[in-house]
Amino acid sequence: MYDLRIVVEEVRGFCDMPMRPGDYCELRGSRLSVPEGRYFCMWALQSVLPLLPVKQRRTAEENDWIPRTFRVACPDPDGMVILRIEQIDPRAERGTAGPLPRLLVDHRTCTGCRACELACSYRHEGAFAPSLSRIWVRKDEPAGLDEPVVCRQCGVARCVQVCSCGALSRDPCTGAVLVDAGLCMRCGDCAKACPFGAIRIHPDTALPLICDLCDGDPACVGRCVTGALRYGRAGDAARDGRAGAGEGGGADKMKASAAGGRAG
Repeated sequence: MYDLRIVVEEVRGFCDMPMRPGDYCELRGSRLSVPEGRYFCMWALQSVLPLLPVKQRRTAEENDWIPRTFRVACPDPDGMVILRIEQIDPRAERGTAGPLPRLLVDHRTCTGCRACELACSYRHEGAFAPSLSRIWVRKDEPAGLDEPVVCRQCGVARCVQVCSCGALSRDPCTGAVLVDAGLCMRCGDCAKACPFGAIRIHPDTALPLICDLCDGDPACVGRCVTGALRYGRAGDAARDGRAGAGEGGGADKMKASAAGGRAG
C-alpha cells in the first residue's frame, strides 16, 4: 500500500475552520494523523475518505479512473476547499505482495504442553528455560484453556514508538521487531506499551524478550505437534508445526544442534 498525504491545494470560497493552502493530514497504513498544533476540517475530510483505501493500492486496470483522480472538492458550496491526494513516496509501495507472514495461533488446539517455550529459549539462549522464551502460554485454569501469547508484529508497533533510545527496529525482510542490546536502556517501556502482553523482560540482562521470528523459521512452530502455531499470512494456507518439522523446521534444527553439542 502507498502512504498518502491529503493537502489543501486551494480555497476558492470562505472556510470558517479556517483551512489554508498547505494544510495537510497523512495516512500511513491505517493511521490518520495531523501535524501537532494543526487541524483538519471533518467536512472536508469526509469528502476524500471513500477514496483513500483505493488510492493506497495499485490497480492494473487501464480504464480505471481512480489512479488519474487527485483532486476533490469540499461539499460546502461556500467553502469550495480543493484537496489534493498525493503519494508521500511513489517509489515506496508497502506490502505489495500482501502482509508479511507472522505467527498465527489457534488456541483451540493448544494442549498447554509448553514445548514452544522450550524450543524458543533453546534457540535464543541455549537453555531450556520458559522464563527466557519469547513466547509464553497463558493458562486459564477455571476454563481449562491454554493460549500461546505471541508478538503480533503490529503494523504500527507501540513498542517501537515508545522506545526513546532507538533500540527497537523492524527487520526489513521479516518485519520482526529487533532489539539492539547496545542501545537498550533496560527501562521496560516497550513491555508496558505492548497491548497484548507479549513482551517480557529477561531475568538476568533486563533486556526485552521480543520474538524475532527466528529469521523466518520460527522454532516454536517447528516444535508444535498439534498445529496450534503456524507461520504465515492470516487466511493463507500457512505451514503448520507438523509440516515444518517435516521440512527441516525448528524442531529438527534444535535436535541437530543438540546432537552436535553431545558429539562435541
